[in-house]
Amino acid sequence: MLHERGGPAGWFELTREGDAVQLAYFGLLPGHLGRGLGVHLLVCASRRAFAMGATRVFVNTCTLDDAAAMPNYLKRGFTPYREDVYDVTLHD
Repeated sequence: MLHERGGPAGWFELTREGDAVQLAYFGLLPGHLGRGLGVHLLVCASRRAFAMGATRVFVNTCTLDDAAAMPNYLKRGFTPYREDVYDVTLHD
């Protein structure tokens, strides 16, 4: 949990999958976006994952993520592995 001025600002959750660790949940609370806190939080999450013995750390993203998420992942050393595109048709 990331705290700022005595209150929660963000969090992450790591899940072990064999030798890999998934960044299963990662986020900042409203009011804490756009100030570089996500950079700090992602570095902390990555360090913790490797301290758990991970040989690989990965995260799944989607179009609902904040626009700053992907650039943050890329700048911290994550590399795209696969992109899936889904066509969703709604029926009544």
